[in-house]
Amino acid sequence: MEITGEDRIELENLLKIATSQIPKYFNVINSVKKNWQIKDINEFIFGMVFEKYIHESGQYLSNKGIDENQPNSIESTMEAYNTGIEIFSDKVLDIKRQIQEN
Repeated sequence: MEITGEDRIELENLLKIATSQIPKYFNVINSVKKNWQIKDINEFIFGMVFEKYIHESGQYLSNKGIDENQPNSIESTMEAYNTGIEIFSDKVLDIKRQIQEN
């Protein structure tokens, strides 16, 4: 699957959406915290952002492949997945900073 510049922008937007949920995640965690054994809340929130982004970006890329009637192979799926991870990895420090600020 070919990842275009437009796709990269869309993946970056999906990451912005995932990180915009950070305050919501803190509110959810803090409201039920006494029932959970969380050792590092910042890492827990980071994992929630990562999960949200991976889910949404995977859905986007899967739908793109279907819409464009592209053959579905392990190689093309992994290439698309790697692009999504690359975009996330480029923003890890920003994500951690946003978590610390909340």
